[in-house]
Amino acid sequence: MKTKNFKSHLLAKTTTIPAKSMAIVAVLLWMSSCQQWGLSDPPAGNQVYPKLELLDAFTFEEDTLPASMEVFAYPSGTEPVLADDADLGSKVLQADEGYVRIANPLNAVKVQSGVSITCWVKLPATPDGESQDLTSAIFSFISDDETHRLFFTANGWLYYDGADGEYDENNPADVKTGMMTAGEWHYLAVSVTNEGYFVYVDGMRKIDKAITNADGEKMVQFMATVPYIYLGYGADNQATGISVDDLKIYRNTITAKETAMPGTGGGEESVPFIPTVGSTDMTDGFWNSFSNYLSEDGDCVFHTKFKNYTNGAENWNNWVLVVTNGIERGGDGYAEHFVLRADAFGWGTYYDASHITSDYDWTTFKEDMKGATVDLMLTRQGTHVEMTAITTTTSGATFEYKYYADGVPSGTIGAFFTVEGGYLAMDKQNISVGKLYPAGVKRLGTTDFATEFWAALSDIVRTNGDFVVNYQFYNYTDQATNWDNWVLVVTNGLHYGETGYAEHFVLRADAYGWGTYYTGGNISSDYDWTTFTSDMHGAFVDLTLKMVGTRIEMTAITTTTGGVTYTYSYYHNDIPAGAVASFFTLEKAYIDFVSISTCPFINSKNAE
Repeated sequence: MKTKNFKSHLLAKTTTIPAKSMAIVAVLLWMSSCQQWGLSDPPAGNQVYPKLELLDAFTFEEDTLPASMEVFAYPSGTEPVLADDADLGSKVLQADEGYVRIANPLNAVKVQSGVSITCWVKLPATPDGESQDLTSAIFSFISDDETHRLFFTANGWLYYDGADGEYDENNPADVKTGMMTAGEWHYLAVSVTNEGYFVYVDGMRKIDKAITNADGEKMVQFMATVPYIYLGYGADNQATGISVDDLKIYRNTITAKETAMPGTGGGEESVPFIPTVGSTDMTDGFWNSFSNYLSEDGDCVFHTKFKNYTNGAENWNNWVLVVTNGIERGGDGYAEHFVLRADAFGWGTYYDASHITSDYDWTTFKEDMKGATVDLMLTRQGTHVEMTAITTTTSGATFEYKYYADGVPSGTIGAFFTVEGGYLAMDKQNISVGKLYPAGVKRLGTTDFATEFWAALSDIVRTNGDFVVNYQFYNYTDQATNWDNWVLVVTNGLHYGETGYAEHFVLRADAYGWGTYYTGGNISSDYDWTTFTSDMHGAFVDLTLKMVGTRIEMTAITTTTGGVTYTYSYYHNDIPAGAVASFFTLEKAYIDFVSISTCPFINSKNAE
């Protein structure tokens, strides 16, 4: 299919919109020899890995669009506008009878491995009122003279018509994917890479297509050099109208962090979401609806992430955290240590108002909490319990709310949420429970950096089915070579030495690995190799291993002692069904574990 009869944007009415300021908030997240496997030492750290970089982000929360955007109307149509959307609780871009042209930010950088776009998108229904519009472009890249183009549709249809060739994949004339429901908001993440392209919808992998010839690289460089990116324009037919929010444009290939659905986690369709806490009409009174119950004994950490929705009537019409003695609500002996409301108020046996701090803006608090994302951590060490809640509003503002209690009895501690005059959308893949370890208590390797490779092995975390495991630790190294660091081993559910033990893959901290299910092209990192050895000494590593279906993903966020963060990720799509285990080894280094957590609600077969 080779066509060039798409309508020129020059036929449309055009208006240039005044500029607005944009703010992008960066959030810091809290081997030598391998001869025994028949491998020689690689030149690790000498490779030049493509750096993922966010080039432009559009939240559409102000009254005007930035100068890099122009709006056009189709003949007899209307120009796109900014409008409030009740479902998202924010302003969005509505292009019902028109489209948008964006100055391409990729022109200013060197693109190495890919071009990526993420956004929320809502597509209109076709005249039958149900099906998707599968042939209109969601986004496109078009040459200056409009003779060549690349476009992407709701079918996952990727069509390229360039001077150097043509590519046509997932054409709805041949296959219909059914990736998105018309009339509903979906989170879309797309990467076109030198090796192919992949698509995630609502955090679920829908397409992962390999390209075996040079077409991928041709498409990537085309996208990087054309002057404009279009929304709602570029295919042969006129788009019937799309709405877009939180549009982000990246150079190179996005990772699990960017493909995960913001505020709701993601995962495959086979994994159910945790039920919403509270009625979506926001009419529930106090103590009428409750979240799942979390409990753990000893030093521990609970982490939850959710979207908070409120009717905005009163400050207390928001989330409420209840911390207990570990006995489920209504059970014999149930007691509340303290209760904390979102509006920095509380009560209970171990509640002291003087222990609360917050930097809320009370003049805008009720509006700020509408649709806000809350990232909440509860930790317990000995008899000391702390709560920290980071609230991010739909406009990107952040607030920190903290509380601590001393003298809380030892033993099991529990926690759950309730809500009044609102509801909570819980992110089940970001609900975790784990052990918390004081410095030096759970250490792997010796502090003199004398531990040889494979001489020290951590305990395993064994899982079965879909899972999320999170490791947080401080990494210390002799700084002699890049591979003198942590090493993650992922197996078939068994520990080293157990009968039948087999390694799925091994990943070193310096973005290298091996194993049956290791593919070097699936690694990405943005390390600075000129400072890598010193960066890793004393660094804090937040490493998450996630498996959904047959796809496994590892994401390690490293924060140096100087506050610089790096992201290192790996994935494989064809891990065998059955048990999976993970553990650590290292070389000429040691690690101090801070916490090891699992997500108890992603699958009924919880981690052991």
